Amino acid sequence: MDHTRLLIFSCFSAVLFWMPLFSGCATSAFSHHGDAKKASAEIVKETDVPAPKSTLDYLPGQHIAENIPYAKTLPWIGAPDKDEKVAQAHFTKAETQFSDKQYYEARTSYEKAASCSPESALHEDTLFMVAETYFFEDDYPEAFEAYEILLANYKRSRHMNVAVARQFAIGQYWQSRQQKDPEFIFTPNMIDKTRPFNDLQGSALRAFEKVRLNHPTGSLADDSLMATAGVYFSKKNYQDADYHYSLVRREYPNSEHQYQSHLLGIQSKIRCYQGPRYDGICLKEAKELIEQTFRQFPKISDADRKRLQKLYSQVETNLAMRDYELGDFYANKGYSNSARLYYDRVIDGYPHTTVAKKAREQLENLEGKPNTPPQRLEFISSMFPDVREDPLLFKSGSEVETGSQ
Repeated sequence: MDHTRLLIFSCFSAVLFWMPLFSGCATSAFSHHGDAKKASAEIVKETDVPAPKSTLDYLPGQHIAENIPYAKTLPWIGAPDKDEKVAQAHFTKAETQFSDKQYYEARTSYEKAASCSPESALHEDTLFMVAETYFFEDDYPEAFEAYEILLANYKRSRHMNVAVARQFAIGQYWQSRQQKDPEFIFTPNMIDKTRPFNDLQGSALRAFEKVRLNHPTGSLADDSLMATAGVYFSKKNYQDADYHYSLVRREYPNSEHQYQSHLLGIQSKIRCYQGPRYDGICLKEAKELIEQTFRQFPKISDADRKRLQKLYSQVETNLAMRDYELGDFYANKGYSNSARLYYDRVIDGYPHTTVAKKAREQLENLEGKPNTPPQRLEFISSMFPDVREDPLLFKSGSEVETGSQ
């Protein structure tokens, strides 16, 4: 038994002794048959002399992407953009051309600078200056769109005030041209670069709208609303004009156009009214707006005060006429009780109008007349008696007992 254990231990020791020798031989055998290119590459690596490191190599971020293939092209922290100098050179050249009024050449240089410096402060400046070159070339449609591109890419651009002022000036110019020489919406423009291709009026309205949307808290926001309302008022589109005047009164309480928006809003509401057979909500709103104007502007001129008082009496007369028309309708049908109701409403609500005098005369004519008209074809209606009970009619206890029996 001891001899057997000794034999097993001797074999195991021999295996451990000879295994490293066999493995070394195998490695050396495979290494002799290696690729010649690999050997030559190792020789070149041994002969290469490493370049001395500069101070920039020790800055943070320089070797952070050393083992990331797609990130090896990323600049280290603090490194300047490789196209920044090129963009600045194009921008400086464009500034010189712009000062010399070479707007086309300047615009080309600005566009090159913009392509070399995306999403930077220089890119914002180049977009603004591209729009400026169009503006000073009097190419207003292209200038307007260029300002839109600037404000779409930079919502809080430092050039916003100037860009919005340019858009407002363009809209005013288009509106003045439309008033001077009105044109149809589909009339094409093939010659004048200061005007859009078609729809001069619609382009002016769009310009005013963009001014308010691009800078709603700016100094020109209320001006754009007043200009828009004025366009609709001149086109006799009084509902849209009233809407924009109401925006000025509601959203810009400190606007210098508050008084004018009140006066023109009253006129718009009155002109929206189409007669006693149509909706009268605009008359009620006009009456409330006149009262609000008296309260909000107590120091108005005597001429405006007399004009507003005249408008107030006209509104009250129209409101009284609506009830008077309904009273006449029921009186002609023979429903004297309903007619009296509307005549009384005219007398109580509008006692100082001429319509109230006519309502009193109609009430005198209704004296002694039945409340409802006589029943026609009574022999037919008697065949179908109405046994329905009014649920709101109060019944005494005796009536309830009689009905149950």
